[in-house]
Formats: sequence, structure tokens, C-alpha cells
Amino acid sequence: MDNTDNLKKYFNSKEYATTIIGNTEEVSAPVTNEDKMSALISLLTDPANKDVKEETLLTLKKEKGGDTLLLAIANPKAKEVRHLLVAACWESEINYSKYLPFFILLALDENYLISLEAITTIQNMEGPFTETDVTTAIKKVKEAKKNITTEKVVLVNDLIDTLTSFLK
Repeated sequence: MDNTDNLKKYFNSKEYATTIIGNTEEVSAPVTNEDKMSALISLLTDPANKDVKEETLLTLKKEKGGDTLLLAIANPKAKEVRHLLVAACWESEINYSKYLPFFILLALDENYLISLEAITTIQNMEGPFTETDVTTAIKKVKEAKKNITTEKVVLVNDLIDTLTSFLK
């Protein structure tokens, strides 16, 4: 009986992708969003997948997968590679204008690389923007600027200039 309980773990779709092959039909464990997220993170950040990164970015844009990329960025498991995922936002050439508040939070992250990539993504946004989102963002950035490290002052000033240009 103990041996049977050990085998059950292989049918847990959160831990394993298991395919059961019968006499007449094949039944596969469903692919979860977590599986998709892990695969996306790997395709965009693992050096072993460098040759398929461009194709992954093109597929994201073509399939309107911007929301999936944002979920990957927010995934706690992606903490060590978050800057690469944020960079993938502007590299994919997807317009993330409607997510300006999310990218402002990323731009104010304590990690310099995340800030840099988020600001680059904001600079590549095409709009349209609501005046409320932009003015709120400017206020938030100016408030955060008071506590920012000296190495990020230039980045934050550039961000304020970019946001101001969105109001014109």
C-alpha cells in the first residue's frame, strides 16, 4: 500500500506532467498556468534557450501574450530573473501603455536592473494614457525620488521627463 501512495505523486499535475497511454486513447494531464509560466520564464531567461528567445518574443506579440508576460514578472519564482522578463516587455514591442501604474512600481524597485528595464519599457509606450494615470505616476515618482539612491537619480529624472512628455 505504501508503494501505491508513492506512485500517486506522479499523477499530481502540479508536480509532474504525466501522460497515461491506454489501449485505444491517450490521456494527458492538463497543462496548468503554472506550467506555462515556468516555460515562458525559461524561454526568455535561460541562456540555453538563447536561440529561441527572439521567436518567443515574436510569438508573444503575435498571440497577444502581453498579459502572460506580466504574470510571469509578478511570479515570486521569477525574482532572480525579473529584470530579464521586464526587458522582454520592450523587446517584444508590445504596447503596455494600459499597464503604466504597474511599470511605475517596477521602475521604483530597489533593484537597479529592474528599474532600468521598466523605465525603458515606459519610454517605449505609445499610449494612449489617461491624464489621471500620468499625473498619479509623476506624483508617485517624485515622492519616491526623495528616498532614491544616487545611482538611480538619473534614471528617475529621465522617467519624470518621459511621463511629463505623455501629458503633451
